[in-house]
Amino acid sequence: VCSDIRGLCESESCVILLMDTVKRKCSLLCESYTDDVPDGFSMEPMINDSFYDMAYSWIDSIAGSNCLMVRNQHDMNVIKERNPAWYESLVNTNGKTLVLFPLEFKGELLGFIWAANFDASLSDTIKETLELTSFILASELYSFRLLDELNVLSSNDMLTGVYNRNAMNNFVESLLKNQDKNPSDDMIAVVFADVNGLKRVNDNEGHAAGDLLLKKAALTLQRFFGESRIYRAGGDEYVIFAENISEQQLEEKLNALRAATSEPSDEVCFAVGSDIGRAADIRRTMQNADAEMYADKLRFYETHPELKRS
Repeated sequence: VCSDIRGLCESESCVILLMDTVKRKCSLLCESYTDDVPDGFSMEPMINDSFYDMAYSWIDSIAGSNCLMVRNQHDMNVIKERNPAWYESLVNTNGKTLVLFPLEFKGELLGFIWAANFDASLSDTIKETLELTSFILASELYSFRLLDELNVLSSNDMLTGVYNRNAMNNFVESLLKNQDKNPSDDMIAVVFADVNGLKRVNDNEGHAAGDLLLKKAALTLQRFFGESRIYRAGGDEYVIFAENISEQQLEEKLNALRAATSEPSDEVCFAVGSDIGRAADIRRTMQNADAEMYADKLRFYETHPELKRS
């Protein structure tokens, strides 16, 4: 799309920039340049926090219009007056002509599209082309962002930020489906980690304290298994899937986790169980890890009967 727009505008470049006004971040979606631009040139290295501030300032520079068109030095002087920092940037990149459209949908700024260094005699045609294109692009970007947000809501636990049970079930099903098509001996480790003492915290300190404990539990697991898939299976139970890991590596991680989370005095205290097996046998591996975790929990409450949840 970027290349086609650049061709229609007969411009030196066409760039589409995405804006996240909540996180105050911007990112390069795509770019296209003529052969006159040095091979390998990209705006990517320029896209940083300070670039976000400049890009967001373009809204004021557009000054209530639906676009900004720079056709000559007079127009460039208007930019110099409205936005000196941006003017300097344009001059430094040898900008002579520019058309810039915000990508907006339902009142939300999604990004910008611009074409630079085009034949000024084509300004009217270029403006008409980008006016329609920007509306279509904004609509598509809005739909994509909405679907992405819905996907996050359906797969992430909103309290802790790790994956939720629905995502875990989907992952297990995908493992089994792929194994049916491509049987292999790929090994995967499963770790069940259940928070000890959550009910006592909820009863004695309130559910806000209990929620904080669950968040700390997720962060602790990320500290020891950050490269693995971590799921909150429900309540105070977490499940970790570690792919491409040896038994020795798994044991080292588990020993480190237990050393930091096995006593009631620890910030987070876990009952832990694990097993490792073929991906095709994932359900059996999960059952074994769950059984080991349950046995570990029983041992914990036998050692600390005063902390029993009943």
